[in-house]
Parts: sequence; C-alpha cells; structure tokens
Amino acid sequence: MTGKTFLRSTVFFTGLVVVIWLTASVVWAPGLARTVGVNPVTDTPAQVGLEYEDILVDSDGLALRGWWIPAPSPRAVILFAHGAGSNRTSWFLPSLEFYKAAHDLGLSVATIDLRNHGNSPRTDGKLGMGSSEWPDMLALSAWLDARGLSDLPRLGVGLSMGGATLIYALSEGLQLEAAILIDPLLNTYDALKQGGWIAYGLPPELFAPMAWAATREGGLPKGDRDAGATAQSLTLPILLMQDPDDPITRLPFARELAASNPYVQLEIAPSVPSDGPCLANKGRWGTHVALFKCHKSWTMDAFSDFLTRSLAPTGTTL
Repeated sequence: MTGKTFLRSTVFFTGLVVVIWLTASVVWAPGLARTVGVNPVTDTPAQVGLEYEDILVDSDGLALRGWWIPAPSPRAVILFAHGAGSNRTSWFLPSLEFYKAAHDLGLSVATIDLRNHGNSPRTDGKLGMGSSEWPDMLALSAWLDARGLSDLPRLGVGLSMGGATLIYALSEGLQLEAAILIDPLLNTYDALKQGGWIAYGLPPELFAPMAWAATREGGLPKGDRDAGATAQSLTLPILLMQDPDDPITRLPFARELAASNPYVQLEIAPSVPSDGPCLANKGRWGTHVALFKCHKSWTMDAFSDFLTRSLAPTGTTL
C-alpha cells in the first residue's frame, strides 16, 4: 500500500467513524440518556429505627408510592425529591440515614418515588430532568393538605435532579418555607456531557452532540428553561449544599446561581480524597451527592443552622 493510499484510507475510515458517532449521538443516544432503569425500593425506614406509613400520592392519575415518616411534636415537614434513576432510598446520600437525622431534629418526612422511578408507575420511562417530574411535588404537597397537615411549615429537600424538580415545582406554585438543594442539577447540557464521561470514561466533549440533541430535539431543559436559570427568580430561603468536586452537577453552576440570587446561601462541603472510604464503589460518580455520607456532622450542622433561621418568626434575629 502506497503512502497516498494509506492516507486516503485513514481519512475515509476516520470520516466514517465521525459520521457514525454523530449520527448515533443525535439519533440514538439522547433517548438512551433519558431512559430510566428499573430500581425498585427494597429497604424501609424501619431499618434505621423509624416508624413509617406506606402512602399513595395521586399525581396526574399516577399512584406514586411513598412513605410518611412522622416525628413527635414536629417543627416542620420535609418534602423529599430524589435524583435521576434513583428512588426514595437514594443510596448515594443515603436517604434512610438522612431521614433518621432529620427525624432527630424534629422533622417529619414525606417522600415518594417520582414517576418512572422506584415502585411508582412508569409513563414513558423517560427522564425529564425535573421538567416533567415537578407535578409530583405539588401532588405530595396536596397529599399533606388532605391529611390535615397544612399548619406545619414545609421544607423541600432535593438531590441532583430532585433539586431541579423542586425548582420547577416552586416556579409552578409549590409553597415552601425554604428549600435545601444538594448538588442540584442546574445545567442539563453540561450534566449530560459529564454523564457520558461517567458512564463510558470518554472525554465529556465527545458527548456534546448527544447533549445538544437531547436539549434541542429531545425536549430536555435548556437556556432560560434550565433549572439554574429558573431558580434565579425564586424568592424563598434556599440552602445550596455543593460538593466541590462533584463530576456531574458541578460547582461553577452553583456559584453562578448564588451570585445571581440573594436568597441562595451556598455552602461548599470539604473536599474528599478520591480514595476516601465514603466513596467506595462509586467509580467515576465520585463525590456526587456524597456530602452527607462523607461529612455528616458538617452537613447536619449547616442544615440545622439554616433550619433555625428559616423557621424563625418574622422579625426575629437569631
């Protein structure tokens, strides 16, 4: 084979690979990125010593599965929103231990599997990155009203996509005293690119065509519709707790939101070594939603301080 023939062959096959990659990225990969795997709930709050009630919450005709975890003489109630592909037990956090810590602070917890997740019904089996899941949080609030719990102050807690879900629900009328966002999904395009790296170990920029297609043609949020942009106009106390090295819902977007909205209090967790025991078996997910597991005291101190300020009577200085 001559040098020119080899060059032509190399150019041809390189071009073919590029065409195949771009075609797959635009046609096939966006749907795959949005697909929710099967992840049933198999644990219960009883495993951490909590009494609870299995509940059904009606959301657009969907019977969402969840738990009601009452605290004695509660100060407030948490409406909890898990992340993409997870469920109300959220292993990354982990949620059961978080519910116990919240219960110890005098907080009741209402938590559900969002549509297409856990033990709740599947619709199209696709993620909306919060843009299609937000009605479930309004439904959970309505469930609390129906139970005669309207007088309790309400706090939203959202992890990753659950943070975006809370943001969209708040923009659509969900009434809360305050919100706590843990490594929230604020920029869908960037998170999709980073998710490609996490899943396959290839440079994030290779997944830019997929992320572009998913947010342009696939209906996922972008631009002014993204959660970060939507949250800039929220006017309730927000505690944004961010792992500094989170590889998918990244720190720059948390900083941007805190700089643009005076109601947002940004708390950056201490760094964690990549070989830290709290990150065992997480692979490239690293510190995503790891701050409670890696820094429980720091997390609950920040949470408790914010709670005290947020629930203080109007005009009270603490």
